Amino acid sequence: MIETGSNTRLRATLWAGVAAPVLVVSTFLVEGALRPGYDPVRHQVSLLSLGDAGSIQIASFLLGGALLILFSLGLRTRVRAGPGAVGAPLAIGGSGLGLVLAGLFSTVPSYGFPPGAPDGLPNALPASAYVHVVGAFLFFFCLVFASLILGRRFRRSGAMRWATFSIATGIVVFAFFGLSGGGPSGALLFPSAAGLFQRIAIITGLGWILAVALLELGGWVPARSDEG
Repeated sequence: MIETGSNTRLRATLWAGVAAPVLVVSTFLVEGALRPGYDPVRHQVSLLSLGDAGSIQIASFLLGGALLILFSLGLRTRVRAGPGAVGAPLAIGGSGLGLVLAGLFSTVPSYGFPPGAPDGLPNALPASAYVHVVGAFLFFFCLVFASLILGRRFRRSGAMRWATFSIATGIVVFAFFGLSGGGPSGALLFPSAAGLFQRIAIITGLGWILAVALLELGGWVPARSDEG
């Protein structure tokens, strides 16, 4: 049995999995609606880290990433054995690290934001912009891996609805992140809808994190096959 103090700490880490999605998503939805010159359908979320109010989005990335890492530690405590016991928490922690990198290394003015920025990408990109891209890839692909890994765990335990939800999450995040990005030249594939596609990927992935956190907070007990 987990001692009272340990149980309190565990629940705090699991609640971090609820707080992170709410913080990150609410921040970019509100900021995207209020920032002058910003088009949520066209512009990607990272552009909100630029301009006079950019510190708000940066803080959201940093705190949201830290909360995801904290949640990964709690999930590792809850998921002691069986499929994904190491891989799923590690992937969720990786997604949190990706957000932290995105916060520490901002993107560059582009695609018309902030107002006065070039319509496309600048000709020369600083090293920080490449680190930001690495952070973005880490965030999205770790979400994909985490959902697929836990999907397999749910399937093994007989929780088929959760398995389907998890696997579908991985597919949606992968597909819409790809649609929001660029081709080999670096130019966006769908510049008029890149922000919308990216938001679908983020909300789907973080919504799944929130659901899993609530499931664990509810004391979900896996079937015996899930632990073997």
